[in-house]
Amino acid sequence: MLNRETLFILSLLIAGAGVLAWLLHWLIGLGQRRWVRRVQPQETSLRRLLIDWISNALRTLVWTSYLLFVINLIPRVRDNFKDIEFRLQAWRAGWYDWVLNQGVTLLVTIVVTIFLMRFASALIRTIFALFEYRAVSRGETTAKRRSQTLSNIFRGIAQSVIFFIGLMKVLQQLGIDVTPILASAGVVGIAVGFGAQSLIKDLFGGFMILLEDQYNVGDTVKIGETTGTVERMMLRSTQIRALDGSLTTIPNGTIATVANLSKDWARVVLDIEVDYQEDADRVAQIMLATAQTLREERPDEFNEAPVSMGIERLTPSSLVVRLTAKTPPQKQADVARELRRRIKLAFDQAGVRAPVREQFILTEPPPKRSTA
Repeated sequence: MLNRETLFILSLLIAGAGVLAWLLHWLIGLGQRRWVRRVQPQETSLRRLLIDWISNALRTLVWTSYLLFVINLIPRVRDNFKDIEFRLQAWRAGWYDWVLNQGVTLLVTIVVTIFLMRFASALIRTIFALFEYRAVSRGETTAKRRSQTLSNIFRGIAQSVIFFIGLMKVLQQLGIDVTPILASAGVVGIAVGFGAQSLIKDLFGGFMILLEDQYNVGDTVKIGETTGTVERMMLRSTQIRALDGSLTTIPNGTIATVANLSKDWARVVLDIEVDYQEDADRVAQIMLATAQTLREERPDEFNEAPVSMGIERLTPSSLVVRLTAKTPPQKQADVARELRRRIKLAFDQAGVRAPVREQFILTEPPPKRSTA
């Protein structure tokens, strides 16, 4: 039995060692954060990964040392561990041979598998981080989001493949026949493939949409009969918010044709109908001058100078004159509305008439009544 004084001293030693271990743990974390701040965002993440590994190893060493200190400090605990040590000595002979023959190889396989998983993840993250840095430097936020999504997908695939191969090697070294496992996995894979064809098709379609950068969140697209803004993109489906507020979810596997209305640039196409008797050149000049004035006032809403395309078509009572203007993405609707308003005001000032729909109704006179 421990007397009160000895117990008090042991408690102080354990508490003091615990405070020291906690202080060392905090100092290691502080040093880790400082080293991470020195790593620039465009540098490879392998250096950050190494810093994390070293910090975690040091923390583990600190708390392991504290645990061993406590075990050796308390006599009763030390005696119990001595009993366990005697029992382990009886098993040591058999385990020694197993460790030399298979244990080392098994340990190396596990370590190599973990290292390859972490290395592949860091390598893929580093490669896509370079694309993200270039995208950020050019102000392409959508490209950054796409790069992050693809990075997560590729990292997950690479780690899953490496883990599966490592698991098979470990089972082989433990003397387990992996042939039935591989055969069963193949049968299950075929069954899942047949049963979830639609899901696999949707996932593959979503992956190709991201890889080819067909559209991103915030783009205005037309998919089939649905037109609206892409509100959410997932590997399985795409959600589009229409102008009336309705939210449409479209499985990616069913998307055959996509019209991206906000990719790189857009174009305003105005077809203005005027009276057939109006001077077409005069009308086109008024429209072009109005568009050029708007461009001078709002240069950020135009990529190029407006262009008058002339007469687009003729009808029995009107002329249709076309004007085009190249704008930034998703600006074409605002520019078109403002151009229509200003062209209408310009036509009123210039006396340009709108077409008048005239209808002539021809009727036959009533038949004359016979006087006979």
